[in-house]
Amino acid sequence: MPTLQSLDRGLRALSLISLAPEGLAVAEIAARLGTDRATAYRIVDTLEQHALVTRGVGKKIRLGAGAVVFASRFQPQLIRAAGPVLQELADAAGVAAFLSLAQGDDECVPVLSAEPARQTILQVGYRIGASHPLTRGANGIAILALRPAAADDSEAVGRARDDGYSVTAGELQHGAVGVAAGFEVPHLLGGSVGVVAMEQVDIARLGELVREAATRLARLGRA
Repeated sequence: MPTLQSLDRGLRALSLISLAPEGLAVAEIAARLGTDRATAYRIVDTLEQHALVTRGVGKKIRLGAGAVVFASRFQPQLIRAAGPVLQELADAAGVAAFLSLAQGDDECVPVLSAEPARQTILQVGYRIGASHPLTRGANGIAILALRPAAADDSEAVGRARDDGYSVTAGELQHGAVGVAAGFEVPHLLGGSVGVVAMEQVDIARLGELVREAATRLARLGRA
C-alpha cells in the first residue's frame, strides 16, 4: 500500500528528533531524510505548529510539549490493556504481579497490580505509585537491562540482560523475592512486568512466565 509521502516524512522526522536529546539542526534532518532543506523547513514548521517540536539553543530542533501530551495519553491506554495480561500472570504464578514504568532516567513507578484468584496467606505490601530507584528491586533492574551495556552496570543488571529477567531478594520489602522482565514502551523510557512472593518459589518457572508476559505487553504497545 503506498504511503502518504508528506505524512511519512513528518513522522520519520519526528522519530529522528526523538532519538536526539541534544536536538537536530534542520540541515541534519534534511540529510537524514534525504530531502532538500526547504522541504525539511516545511516539515519542522508543521510539527512546530502542533507543538510536537520546538526550537532550542542554537536553533536545534527538539521534541515539544505536544509529544509529551501524546505520551501521557498513551500511558493510561497501556495500563488498561495490560490488566488482563497481569491478571493471567498472577493466576499462573500464584503470587502478586506488578506492572512498572520508568520515570525519568533514575526512577521506577509501579502503576498496576493484580492478585491471584486463589489467594495465598502471605501478601506483599507494594504501593502503587510509590517510586523507587531503578537500581533497587527486580522491576527497576529489568528496565535497566533494556539499555545498552555500560561500564557501571551492576552485576544484577548484567545477569538480567543475559537471562532475560531479573531476580532480587529483600530489596524493597524484607523477605520478598522479585522476578521481572523488561519491555520497550513507545514514547516512554521502558517498562517491566514482574511478580513478588513471600515464600519459596521456582525462579526459572517465574522467569519464563514474566518473559512471556513482557513479550505480550510489548506487542500491545506496538499495536
